[in-house]
Amino acid sequence: MKKYIATIIILLLFETVMFGQVLFPCTQTLQNPYGVCTHVTRKGWDYEIRDLEMDMLHDAGVGWLRSDLDFGTVFGSPNDFFPKVFDNVLNSAEDRDLQLLGILTWLGKYPWDDPEYANYIDTLAFHFNGRIRYWEMLNEVNLMRGIRNLPEQYVKSLKLVYEHLKDRSPQNQVVLSGLAEMQSNFFEELCKLKAQDYFDVMNFHSYFSPEELIPCLEKIARLMEHYDFRKPVWLTECGMTTYQEEETSEGFYTDFLPAALKRLGIYEQQITVGYLQDRGTGYRTLNDVQVALYLKPKARNVVPIDFLHLRGLSPSHVPVMIATTDEYFPLDYFPLLVDYVKRGGTIVLAQGMPFYYNSSLPSKAWFELHMLRTKLYPILHMSPLNNRFDPITNESLGDVPPFIDRCADADFEYEFPINATHPGRYFCADALHPGDSLITLISAGTERIKGAVAGIYKLNSDDLTGNIVFQTRMYGHPIPDKEEEQARRVARIYLLAFAYGIDRVFWYNFRSREADMGEREDCFGLIHSDFSNKPSMQAYHTLTRFCPDGSTRPTLKNNDNIFRAQWLTPDKHVVRAIWSPYQNMTYTYKIPSKATVYNHLGEIVHCTDNKLVLSDAVIFIVE
Repeated sequence: MKKYIATIIILLLFETVMFGQVLFPCTQTLQNPYGVCTHVTRKGWDYEIRDLEMDMLHDAGVGWLRSDLDFGTVFGSPNDFFPKVFDNVLNSAEDRDLQLLGILTWLGKYPWDDPEYANYIDTLAFHFNGRIRYWEMLNEVNLMRGIRNLPEQYVKSLKLVYEHLKDRSPQNQVVLSGLAEMQSNFFEELCKLKAQDYFDVMNFHSYFSPEELIPCLEKIARLMEHYDFRKPVWLTECGMTTYQEEETSEGFYTDFLPAALKRLGIYEQQITVGYLQDRGTGYRTLNDVQVALYLKPKARNVVPIDFLHLRGLSPSHVPVMIATTDEYFPLDYFPLLVDYVKRGGTIVLAQGMPFYYNSSLPSKAWFELHMLRTKLYPILHMSPLNNRFDPITNESLGDVPPFIDRCADADFEYEFPINATHPGRYFCADALHPGDSLITLISAGTERIKGAVAGIYKLNSDDLTGNIVFQTRMYGHPIPDKEEEQARRVARIYLLAFAYGIDRVFWYNFRSREADMGEREDCFGLIHSDFSNKPSMQAYHTLTRFCPDGSTRPTLKNNDNIFRAQWLTPDKHVVRAIWSPYQNMTYTYKIPSKATVYNHLGEIVHCTDNKLVLSDAVIFIVE
């Protein structure tokens, strides 16, 4: 009896610790937390193959489906109702103990413009009473364009739906539209309009990298506190596309950069190339896979540099450093970068307009919106092309100029498009000091006005003696192993969301259509169009195996961006998950004698001397 009581006390203490992380009302144990989006309610998409898909989802430990209740599928008019498709989907789901989160849509007119919308809702609620309990009011309403007073219009329709569904059954639960990301103020606008009175579950979507869920969740919690309400929160879309980019930017590193450095008398095969990778802040220019593919084949040696070692870094030891691969950089460390250039170092600014945001993570650049714009450029003798107007024709050099050209003596083949997907950005020589020069290697513009979109600032003036190699290509950061990267994200997204108090998480989506491998929307799935698994499906199976339904809610610790989660499975196995998203490292961890270590794909990992190799792929330690 004493042993039994002691066990209960330990479990209660364990759950108390677990529950301390959460931000939202939620269960202490996970209760059917796994969901996947799949278009099983749409003919020609997944409807015809729904049984096979649902069998696979059930086997993977998934308990929820999310799919659109397209009004056009079952309504000809408010009085013409043909529910066969949705009935068949629900029959298939119920046979496999799967629940459906249905997304309400509209027919012909937007809900707020349709006087018959209440009749549509009543018909659905009556027919599917008890079979569909959770109703999501529109998908990503904040992305709808061209609608005046959209928040007010949405709340008006949300109230109507809430009242009619609750009149049919108090058990009906209204889920807020899945808000696309959280960097806008749309949710706050809804809160000001008292939208919280008309939904039971707050809901959002995020396609940021997993750890960047955290500012989303913190923002939601702050707004709930400010507007004095608390609601459960679901994440009904997350994931990553694995589409194949037709015009990638790997050639910047493998072709353009060696040629640019050669013009400076720097030969990569003879030097050490550094790249900024700081675990403490999370700032990272390249990951280990990118380094192995883009830098190591060219350079004599490649080393990661954190901000501590950037201070006083010797250009003679590390003559070249990849400093940015996006438009954000933590302002506090900018003086260290300037000092490195001052002492003769060469920095590489690999994408976009560098230093545009004061941030160490891309999510914070959007959430906190600390925009520096181009105010730091004069410190490095750089200048954007501000005057884009032809003095004769008044023609503007816009985001998509008529031409882009390599220099006449180019000894590289690399080029990149400037189009609506990759808009043009331009540098010029306006801020150069005596002794400096701008070497334009790729230019873009019109016949009379042009700017540098890739090239070199060669600095040899009173205060700077180094160099800056740049490329302004927008949104071209290459991910060479997209399917593997997708798999590495699965466990991290779910564990982070669970630890912060999210009750249900839906991956988008289950099956990739793959009609066009170059189309991002066609390639989000966990499996291929032929039903073969992507690595992410194996990662999903591994997660639900080690953190099954009924497990205690994971607790999460983050020490210097080393993440550790811990929970108890229903059969009383203690499971720990560890990962380091921003830097691969060897980590000493005392592994319990009876524990087995697995990687994110469920494969056994053999460790010696309690040494774990951490990366952005979760390691599970199962006792």
